[in-house]
Amino acid sequence: MTWISAMLRDLRDWCARKPLLPPEGGRHLTHSSDVRVLIWAMTGIEVVTAVVVDAVIPPALRPPHIFWEVILVVLCLGFCAMTARAPHVIEGEVLRLRTGPFRELVVPLSAVKSLRTAHGRYPGRGLRRVAGDEGEGGGGDGDGEGDVVAYSVSSATSAVLELNGPLPVRLRRGESARVRRVHFAVDDPGEAVRAIRRAADEVV
Repeated sequence: MTWISAMLRDLRDWCARKPLLPPEGGRHLTHSSDVRVLIWAMTGIEVVTAVVVDAVIPPALRPPHIFWEVILVVLCLGFCAMTARAPHVIEGEVLRLRTGPFRELVVPLSAVKSLRTAHGRYPGRGLRRVAGDEGEGGGGDGDGEGDVVAYSVSSATSAVLELNGPLPVRLRRGESARVRRVHFAVDDPGEAVRAIRRAADEVV
């Protein structure tokens, strides 16, 4: 399934208010609500601007202009739908960190060493290496300890997950990495940290 078909499916389900049920015995952890609010605001401004522009451009240009605006609005709303309908999931013995448009990151709960809330900003989106971590060097330090990565829709993150040992992953741009620490975004970092800790304790 391509990302376009996935987006249209999520947009359909989102508009229809189709319930998004967690797996049996699992739990959803929502994320990116701040990004969706921003996208909603930008979409509203775009619609108002489009109406004004449509009133002043030549009639011959109105059909392609309307077509372009419809595509733009669908993409914006589709992005909101994809992030809303792809929350992080605690499922069985794994934690699935997800962002909607990007691949998910599956972390075994048995590999979780510690969690804490920590707000940060790391340029980029999806799963990517970060240059440093609270004064520590990221991107690997040559001793096999592993890389520090961020995983979020926007540059903002709100929680940190430390692993017992390096976890092999594939970054957004295709490079391989061995991860020891993950900065990720979640709407309620305090509750998310408590929920993941409880699930990890049950696995151990």
